[in-house]
Amino acid sequence: MLKQLTDLSRDCDGRYAQNQDLKFLKDYLDSAEGRIKAYEKMTGKAEEIVESWEEAKRNYPQDLFHQGSYDMTDICKRDMKDALRCAAAAMLFNDLDRLREGMLIWYGTIVKSFRYTKYAAVVYLLIQDVIKLYLDPLETEMILPVLQLQHAVLSN
Repeated sequence: MLKQLTDLSRDCDGRYAQNQDLKFLKDYLDSAEGRIKAYEKMTGKAEEIVESWEEAKRNYPQDLFHQGSYDMTDICKRDMKDALRCAAAAMLFNDLDRLREGMLIWYGTIVKSFRYTKYAAVVYLLIQDVIKLYLDPLETEMILPVLQLQHAVLSN
């Protein structure tokens, strides 16, 4: 959304914006109330969501808390909180580009360097089910593209 506004400002310099130029803005404004509601739910229940996410990881047949003999529970929890916060912001502003070009490039480098891609492939799939416990279907529909992007980038 923010990048699109910047692009609109640049592209319409010296002319009025056309209907097709404004479509993204109209679409965003139509969904703004739902995005705010979903964002508020996610921020208000962030600890609970992360706890449920950890529980889903514990119930997964593969150990997702250790790399070799190293217990990564605290690191995982910190990273899950950050990922959830960034996902909520990307959903609120409808700005997948900023998430991809910022947090995901940085975190993706870390995931690859520590060989966590198999771990990320599972973990970032699990959150897509967990979030459904906290959001209604319309809100879930708004956050899923963000969570799917996180999964796609971090698991490859």
